[in-house]
Amino acid sequence: MSARVTLRPMTPAEFDTYLGRSVRGYAQEKVRAGEFAPERADEQARAEFALLLPEGVRTNGMLLFTAVDGSEPVGMLWLALPSARRRQAWVYELWVAPTARSRGYGRAIMRAGERELAARGVSEVGLNVFGDNTTAIGLYESLGYAVVSQQMTKQVGGT
Repeated sequence: MSARVTLRPMTPAEFDTYLGRSVRGYAQEKVRAGEFAPERADEQARAEFALLLPEGVRTNGMLLFTAVDGSEPVGMLWLALPSARRRQAWVYELWVAPTARSRGYGRAIMRAGERELAARGVSEVGLNVFGDNTTAIGLYESLGYAVVSQQMTKQVGGT
């Protein structure tokens, strides 16, 4: 099956649902990566989202989309347009609904986002992916994304 999606602007109600789910998921990823302490992770994640999206779906330079197949929501995509601080567009988040996973929607959503950016005159897009997210890494590599920087860490001391 070849997934076909359309991106439409996320509604404020969809944003509220998205924010609740995404803040918690992001906090858990940051804990797993050793970047947030568990007891403060939700608070830190909320603060980061508030900084990046102070006006929610109306935040200047941010594009928040609901991905639909026909009229059925299958995921979402958060893109940032290039700015004075960032020369390229940025993929902040790709999310595919659990019931739509493993059916090609991630690829279709990313391609639709790339078309959206190209239509706006953007020529380059970047993203970050947690090192243990092998599914996402495989998707991005298959779409032509290449590693340009790599951060590594190691626990020392103790034993």
